Amino acid sequence: MRSGSVVTDIALLAGVGMLLGLGYNALGLRGGNDWGLAWKAVPLIETLGGEVKAVAAGAGDFATPPAPVSDDPLAPPPTARRDLPVIEDFGRPMEIGLEAVKQLHEADAALFIDAREDWEYAEGHIAGAINLPYEQAITDPAMLEQVDQGGRPIIVYCGGGSCEISIQVAWELLGVGKTHIAVYMGGFPEWQQAGYPVDKKAGEA
Repeated sequence: MRSGSVVTDIALLAGVGMLLGLGYNALGLRGGNDWGLAWKAVPLIETLGGEVKAVAAGAGDFATPPAPVSDDPLAPPPTARRDLPVIEDFGRPMEIGLEAVKQLHEADAALFIDAREDWEYAEGHIAGAINLPYEQAITDPAMLEQVDQGGRPIIVYCGGGSCEISIQVAWELLGVGKTHIAVYMGGFPEWQQAGYPVDKKAGEA
């Protein structure tokens, strides 16, 4: 009788220990507090208004980001209207989808930068966008520094599809101190196909 009671007690303690261990591991798998490890798994571009798309080899699922990078942590992002998408400042570009781009464009609440070649820009671009070709951006930092955000976030785009020069230009802009930057991966083709406003500019001689 006594030995049976001891065996029962041992089995009960072992069961409780296993349950506690499983609970601890489950909490650890759900993120824990080690941002040093968790943050290494997120993509180089965050996502706004759509599914996360990893742009770096080996990038994992998106985790809840830490506080935005800013000299004044209490300062609101440039887009202050509550009814508009917010482009946060995480110290890396965000990815933004078509509908969010459209909302910001209609409200004139973002600076649009076309990263394609000047001849492509001349054939058609998002209305109001300025041209900052990738080749010039990486060879002339002064051109990047002269970009005037006017207190607005920046949306960079290129030719959509496999085109990634918009990502590179976005990183170059961050490198010269610009903030609140998003990349519109759908690019000009998606915008044009949706029937949204387009401008054309004659090519320079």
